[in-house]
Amino acid sequence: MLTAILTGAPIWVWPLLVLMITLGLIASKGRSRSYIPIYFFWLLGFLSLNAVNGLTPAPVIWGIFGVAYLLGAAFGYRFQGRIIISKSGGRITLKGEWLSMNVLMTIFWMNFVGGVVQAISPEAYASTGFHALFAVVAGLASGTFIGRALRVFITPSMPEAAIA
Repeated sequence: MLTAILTGAPIWVWPLLVLMITLGLIASKGRSRSYIPIYFFWLLGFLSLNAVNGLTPAPVIWGIFGVAYLLGAAFGYRFQGRIIISKSGGRITLKGEWLSMNVLMTIFWMNFVGGVVQAISPEAYASTGFHALFAVVAGLASGTFIGRALRVFITPSMPEAAIA
């Protein structure tokens, strides 16, 4: 069964996994970089939107997704404030953290798990409970990225000072 799962995945999935792991590992180390890419990471949330849409959910599931997305955004906003060291001259200095890896892996594997559940138990996959749980996980994970981007955007430029 594991072989069928691994070989049944589209070939583009594996380079995407490597990219997401690489991004997560980079985030685990303290770094100074342009803050412009942070403004685009929230686009990874479209992977979650696509996955929830693939469930053909009832409208209430989109409401659940929306609430979870806002909660994830609030968490991401607060979290990002703890890892920003400085922002100056188009660059941001961040502490290393593992949340990025966890969120990236959650987004990647939830899509994978959805496909496995659909193949193994179509009844469970079609259930409102599965849709709601999937929407909550997808919304929380995706929302963290927009919250973090928003925190970086509104953080004033300050050289090498702790920003809270």
